[in-house]
Amino acid sequence: MLSEAEFRRQIEEAAQAALDTADRLIALLDRIEGDADREDDGDAEPSLGAPENHASQIVWLRGSSSDTEQDLAR
Repeated sequence: MLSEAEFRRQIEEAAQAALDTADRLIALLDRIEGDADREDDGDAEPSLGAPENHASQIVWLRGSSSDTEQDLAR
């Protein structure tokens, strides 16, 4: 059984490896597709903040139980 310190070290090591992998993937995508910040309308892309008309991502994530979809076929 791992000690708490060893367990924490392994978790932190795995988290850092995941971050390093994400950085490499993002760099690869930037080379393939170009840097989104350098596109003509790069600033027109959605923000990573809360979705429009919602106070926070948590409120948006929870959603609601109402079925308010509009049926455009009618």
